[in-house]
Amino acid sequence: MARRKRRPHGELKYAMREFLTGRGGGPASIAEIKAGVEPAIGTAPDSSYRSGLQDERYFERVSRGVFKLRG
Repeated sequence: MARRKRRPHGELKYAMREFLTGRGGGPASIAEIKAGVEPAIGTAPDSSYRSGLQDERYFERVSRGVFKLRG
């Protein structure tokens, strides 16, 4: 079984912040965020996206599965 290589700490969260910044900080679904950052960082489990978006310092939940930048 091939071992997955761990990505650098914070890489996914940083990429999600950059993606939302590029959209003017407005709301996006997890699917939109995932589609927007995959070309830059590759694939990551859905749970990694959900986990990263729980950081209330940077992200605000708008509705179920939809987040925007805090502030």
